[in-house]
Formats: sequence, C-alpha cells, structure tokens
Amino acid sequence: MTPEALLDLFVLAPVGLVEVDEDGRVGVANLAARTLLTPFTLSGSLDDLFVALGAVAPDLAARVRGFGASRGVIVDALELLAPEEQLGVHLSVVKVAPGRIVVVVNDARALATARGQLSRTDQRLRALEGAVRDYAIFSVDAHGVVDSWSEAAERVHQWPAAAMVGQPLSLLLPPDNSGEAYVRDTLALAARNGWCEEEGYRQRQDGSLFWASTVVTALRATDGAAIGFSIVTRDVSERRRLEERLRDDASSTTDYLTGVSARRAFFDLAASEVARARRYGQPLAMLLVDPDNFRELIEQHGETFGNEWLRAIAWVCRQESRTTDVVGRVGGEAFAVLLPSTELSGGLVLAERIRERMQRHVFGDVQGVRCTLSVGVAEVTDSVISVDGLLAATGTAVQRAQQAGMNLVVGFDD
Repeated sequence: MTPEALLDLFVLAPVGLVEVDEDGRVGVANLAARTLLTPFTLSGSLDDLFVALGAVAPDLAARVRGFGASRGVIVDALELLAPEEQLGVHLSVVKVAPGRIVVVVNDARALATARGQLSRTDQRLRALEGAVRDYAIFSVDAHGVVDSWSEAAERVHQWPAAAMVGQPLSLLLPPDNSGEAYVRDTLALAARNGWCEEEGYRQRQDGSLFWASTVVTALRATDGAAIGFSIVTRDVSERRRLEERLRDDASSTTDYLTGVSARRAFFDLAASEVARARRYGQPLAMLLVDPDNFRELIEQHGETFGNEWLRAIAWVCRQESRTTDVVGRVGGEAFAVLLPSTELSGGLVLAERIRERMQRHVFGDVQGVRCTLSVGVAEVTDSVISVDGLLAATGTAVQRAQQAGMNLVVGFDD
C-alpha cells in the first residue's frame, strides 16, 4: 500500500485514530476521533489527550506512564459514557513503539442509549413498586433460588433482602405445603407455558401466614430455554375474607361454594337479558364452561380438590369477565357466563382467555394436576331465541369440544 493510500485510510477510517506521545501530546487525530472525543473534553481541544479527557478518564495518564513494556495494550475498550447526552465511546490505548502510542476510539452511542433507557425503566419500576402497596416483585433462577428481592417484596412478605437472596423459593411456603415439590411443579408449568398463576398461603419471616395470588413468568435465553422466573405476588387476604363472609351470608341468589350467581338467579337474569336483546336488536352471547374429566379427577384426589377446582373456575371467569357480565353456576360443575352487548366473536375471545388461564392455574394442595376446560359459545339468533335455546346451543358446542379432544373452545354454528 502506498503512503498516500495509508494516509487516506487513516483520515477517512470510520474508527477514531489518535497518535500521542507518553505525555499525551497529540501528533495527529483523524476526523472520526475528533468527532467522537470532542464532546467529552473540557475545552473542546484535543491538543493534549490526557488533559482533554481528564474529567471522564482521570487515570489515563498514570496508566500510560506506568506501562513498562516497550509495546502492548495499555487500555482495552475503556467505556466512556455520557448518558444525559446519549453519547458513548470505547477507548483502547496501544503502545506500538517507545514514545509512540495509538488510541483507537469506537462509537458506543447505542450502548449509551440502552443504558439510559435501562436506567429510566429501573426508575419507573421502583416508582411502581413504591406506589403499589400490596404487590411483591422478585425473581428466582432456573432452580427456584431467589436472585433479586425488591422493596415491595420486603413490604409484602416481610422478609429482608439480605435474608431472602440466595434462599430457595420454598422458604416462603408453609412447612406443610410440600414446598420443594410445589416449587418444582410450578416452575415447570411456567417454563412450559410461559407463565402460570395460583393462589395459596405464604409464610412471613415471623411465621404468620397470608393468602396470596401469584403469577410466575418464565425468563428465556435466546434459545428459548427458561433461565429464570419473574414472580409477582399479591396479598389478597382481605378479599378472601370478604368472599368467605359473602358465602356465609349469601341468600339463595348466590352459590354457596363459589360465590357466583346460583342457577335460578342466573336464569332469571338471563331471561331478562334475552328479552331485552331481542326487543332492541342487541347482541347477546353466552359461554358454557365445563371442566374436563371432572369426575375422574374427583375420584383420584377427593372432594376437597374438586371444591377448590370449582372455586378456581369461578374466580377465573370473574377475573376475565367485565363488570357487566354475569357468571353463574348452572350445574354440578358447569358454569355459564352471560355477555350482554357481545357477539359470538367476542364470546370466543373471552372463552379462549378463560380456557388458557385455567390450564395455567396451579393448585397448592395437589401437585402436578393439569386442569382444563371445554367451553361452548353461542349467541342469540333467529333460531336461538331463549335461555333454554342458548343453554342447548352452548351444550352442543361443549360436546363437540370434548369429542375433539377437550381443552378447547367451540362456537355453536347452527
């Protein structure tokens, strides 16, 4: 390569190149170097590199003068960031001969931008944790060992970070909860499906218990493997106490076990809604939610498990439905959801949310049980004009879902 070509390469290179002596005096610097480094200088001058970068790299001169070898790398990819200006560079210093030092500067603005975004995200998360009083946020590694513990987690669980980081998640469970097996099953379900949720007791450091709703979300590597889990826990003890009191005090309009509308109350309201929908030409849809293999699982795990499953179905239906929707228990294990002002397509969307959320639910007292739903959806049409007609149509759709393999949503097509 000719000297002229070498000079052109030096001047026009996209990488910053600066030649200095051991005292920092600049012999030559190309355009890229001046563009990248000038914003970090105090005076805007690059005559003396050590002085120019004194504010961001105060030990640079000492590192260069203390390098005893005749040649070699003195500094490798020193990071200089100015996040408030979204500027960043990587600085490498190489001694090529006694008295001759070359500084290589690479643009790292993307890194500075990412750091700034991360900082703002972290600040927003901390603000959210401070504002929401009854939610705890923390994370565990792939084996269920706590690796981060927020202030919100300290507040809800009443365990300090120093006591929880490095400890197994099972430490938060009551002693009689089969903690290790429970954690293993829960994390496996979240890893398989992306997330799962459950309700159950949690134990504070002083041994007291509270009822918690927990969502576990898998954190994945680039190859899709679960490398950890984010956990959000909410103290819902007061809600549980209220629900139990309402069940105890409920009249005949409320199902004693699940707290949703009893069959007669549901159908009375449904009849009024059907009449209103037909009178004003408004859409009206209904879901029939039927647990798969309910009787077989009851025989395997007992009535207590069956009651917990029914309560979980009712809870999921209420959580996913609007305040204007009506959830009722219309059979031994069957539930219906009435959807005013909703067409069949909207009912199918809600039914899929309910079905998916149920299959992610974890039961605290029975390990490894997969509970799924078959859901039928129908709407008021010219041929479906009554509550009995809706129930028959949704029942037909449920049968089709069960015949097709269960854990499905099927819409009624007459």
